[in-house]
Amino acid sequence: MKKVFNALLVGFALVIVSCGGNKRDGEPKVLVFSKTAAFKHASIPAGIAALQKMGQENGFVVDTTKNADMFTDENLKDYSAVVFLSTTGNVLDQFQEAAFERYIQAGGGYVGIHAAADTEYDWGWYNDLAGAQFLSHPAGTPNADFIIKDKNFIATEFFTDSVWNRDDELYNYKKINPRYQCFDDLGRIHL
Repeated sequence: MKKVFNALLVGFALVIVSCGGNKRDGEPKVLVFSKTAAFKHASIPAGIAALQKMGQENGFVVDTTKNADMFTDENLKDYSAVVFLSTTGNVLDQFQEAAFERYIQAGGGYVGIHAAADTEYDWGWYNDLAGAQFLSHPAGTPNADFIIKDKNFIATEFFTDSVWNRDDELYNYKKINPRYQCFDDLGRIHL
């Protein structure tokens, strides 16, 4: 049996959270936020391009920024979701954090991609939203089995087998939010 790393996610996994759907007028828009205050992933430009392509193919506008000043009540209300794309470190001040909390509480969406869990360690609310904090990752590109528990879920419906074997950059996590049921008692992820 392949080694399954304790509390891991594949590098491109998404965490999507919303409190009820942000109803706004006009075309759906997402804000892709990629500010880094620590490690900067070389994959950020490719991630932005992929999200822009998804937007074009699926009818939503994609705005991109590294500017934390975009995190105001007035600006955020224009977006159906905010994507934290490989953000790292402390990237928002207390006022920007408060605006983002109000945005989510009002029904705005959140998507955390890859290093989004390596962000805002001192902001407990964000860590609960992201689901866990980055702890470490093994060297290289390890191989692991991912157990597909629900093939009817939109993010896993395309899987034909109950186990997905993959080589990828895998993360170990700490402070895992117990509300997220993707981890079993051994800390293995279930998709």
